[in-house]
Amino acid sequence: MSDSGPTNMPLPQEQPEIFRVLYPIFKDEVFRRREHMIRLSAFHSAVLVLVMVMMMTRSPEQTSHSAIPWLAMSGIALFSGFFAFLILQQADRHRMAKQQLIALEKRMGLYKKDGNGPGKATYPKNWQTDWLADRSVTIYLAVLTAFTVLVICVMLLHD
Repeated sequence: MSDSGPTNMPLPQEQPEIFRVLYPIFKDEVFRRREHMIRLSAFHSAVLVLVMVMMMTRSPEQTSHSAIPWLAMSGIALFSGFFAFLILQQADRHRMAKQQLIALEKRMGLYKKDGNGPGKATYPKNWQTDWLADRSVTIYLAVLTAFTVLVICVMLLHD
């Protein structure tokens, strides 16, 4: 996908039907990718809270080998790294779908003045750029990192 941005060329007569079909698909894709990121974050957090509770309720004598806590911490780090990768992958796909959605909206004339009455656009112009300031992925990754650090600290302090 090119970052050069779409042009506002007039639509040929046969293209409006294509846009009516593609627009809902990309709109749904934008929301679905966001939901995937939320679910991944929630699942990761729940698993780490469960691990943390399990670590806090076991007695230190239950570990018969000194390498087990280090292996567990390595597993937690790998688990968290994998989930960070999945969240970033979904975020990238969300961004691409959002860019394509905005390109379709521009081609459909939804940001042009007089699209929804005199002097009014169907969509406000800032909708084209507001998504760039979205910090949800940063929050997802910060929570992922915080839970990972908490679990590792519990493992270190408990042994």
